[in-house]
Amino acid sequence: MAIELQVSSVTALVIDGPKERQVYRGKGDKREASGRLTDAEGRPLSGVAAVVMADPLGMLGEATVLLPDVQAAGLVPGSVIRVEGTTTAKLAGGDYASIRTTVTGERVTPIGLWQDWIAAQGRPQKAGDGRAA
Repeated sequence: MAIELQVSSVTALVIDGPKERQVYRGKGDKREASGRLTDAEGRPLSGVAAVVMADPLGMLGEATVLLPDVQAAGLVPGSVIRVEGTTTAKLAGGDYASIRTTVTGERVTPIGLWQDWIAAQGRPQKAGDGRAA
């Protein structure tokens, strides 16, 4: 059983590059790919592994973000993106009481690279020695 809901704001840290998503037919050893996964408009989808922050759900680790191939093409690990358009989150039960999260969006806006953001924050300065006066 899964819960699917529309989310208002999604920011994601990309962990792994895009992979084409397939639709499968059959089960077990007889499972075979029967084509590409598409959205409601018929565009083929690719998925990226990401850590997602979504209102009203909060932070969701190990999520999959599904995007049209054109939008997912340039994403690299370490990218921070905002997922926009009609955006939904599907939460389903996984192995060992885990929750599998799939966020589907129409387009992305790049925010930057994680390491650049961290570098821009600066390093904390050492406190001075109070005795040297």
